[in-house]
Amino acid sequence: VPTVLAQDGFKVRILLPPWEHGPAHVHVYRAGALVLIDLPDRHRGARIRRIDGMKAADIVAAVRLVEANVAMLRREWRRYHA
Repeated sequence: VPTVLAQDGFKVRILLPPWEHGPAHVHVYRAGALVLIDLPDRHRGARIRRIDGMKAADIVAAVRLVEANVAMLRREWRRYHA
């Protein structure tokens, strides 16, 4: 499971096929907690798909981190899911 971004205690990972599938999304971990976020596109913003134990403030920070790095995260998604 590649970690494609590590910042401020967060690790953003992309799971690999065949266990993973679209839509494009990332798994964001911090302190043993997880939030799964669909990557934003031109039609909609980031969407939280799943939360597992993450505090509200960390969820907000995780979404902001994803939104700030969406171009790179989309490139990485395509790299592993092409």
